[in-house]
Amino acid sequence: MEPVFQVAFTGYGKSARNFHLPLLKLHDGFKLRSVLLPPASTTSVTEKGVMVVRSLKELLKDDKVDIVIITSPNRFHFKQAKEALSADKHVVVEKPVAISSDEAEKLVQLADLKQKMLTVYHNRRADSDFLTLKNALNNGMIGDIVELSSCFNRYRYALRDGHWKESSEPGSGILFDISPHLIDQALILFGTPDAVIADIKNQRGGETDDAFWIKLIYQRQPPLEVTLSARMLAADPSPRFIARGTKASLVIEGKDAQEGALANSQSLTKELLKSLAKKQKAILYEGESGVQSYVDMIPGKYPEFYDDLYYSITKKWDPPVKPETAGKGLKILEAAIESSKAGRRIALN
Repeated sequence: MEPVFQVAFTGYGKSARNFHLPLLKLHDGFKLRSVLLPPASTTSVTEKGVMVVRSLKELLKDDKVDIVIITSPNRFHFKQAKEALSADKHVVVEKPVAISSDEAEKLVQLADLKQKMLTVYHNRRADSDFLTLKNALNNGMIGDIVELSSCFNRYRYALRDGHWKESSEPGSGILFDISPHLIDQALILFGTPDAVIADIKNQRGGETDDAFWIKLIYQRQPPLEVTLSARMLAADPSPRFIARGTKASLVIEGKDAQEGALANSQSLTKELLKSLAKKQKAILYEGESGVQSYVDMIPGKYPEFYDDLYYSITKKWDPPVKPETAGKGLKILEAAIESSKAGRRIALN
């Protein structure tokens, strides 16, 4: 009989309810056992047979818990992951793995010492648009790439009073919310850049940043510039990706629809994933001929994260996301903060 791993969440917000719980339910190898809620929380956990605990100590002393999934606000990620690893639990951390690269490195070292699996939930690796872009680049569809725009905009003028993501606490703001995903995708495609230039802004007058652009400079032939951006005041439908190369350009419109499907309690079956992929469009613009054509969108694959997680424990596979890669991403994020403050380019190599 295949083992079934008992799972605990360190929170029960959007991340736990809309992402992790529905995906866990698709896999027979995981079962939610407990949820950590603050002592004063009135949040209701309606899953049958799931215990509510009121302290991390209580959660970790349960010998039946095999995996702790850190779904709490960013400022708690390092402390909770450290304590969970120290208690001999496998750990999944919502991005970012921590709020500094030093903290990330300490977690990697601790996981190695304890011989426990540590991974980071970078679900945007499994977005339909990113998979389509990656496939196009691997197949030489646009020739040698020279520019990539990766844009993740949204529109919301009103500030959410009392929400930690829009407070002044460490790890808040759109930079820590969105840039870890976009940086991670760039690392997967191109590796570590040579330099970073960034501008981080507060456009709505709140307590934290709500817009940024980060330019990654790759000194190679031909030279490559990757611009990552996100903002809260974008009512226009910006393309998700624009990739320009020596032969053609590829424009991918719309956003991956898996998140919305999960929020609407839809099960991400293979059939649904194929249908969701059709909600986006990828258009190839050929340089010499001027021909325009549609490129088939590759279906997203959020459910595969927990397939890979299961085998990383049972068969000693690499984790779905190596924490070392997440640590590299935080170094780039830190360089972006330095660049924005200093108003200059920051070398990484």
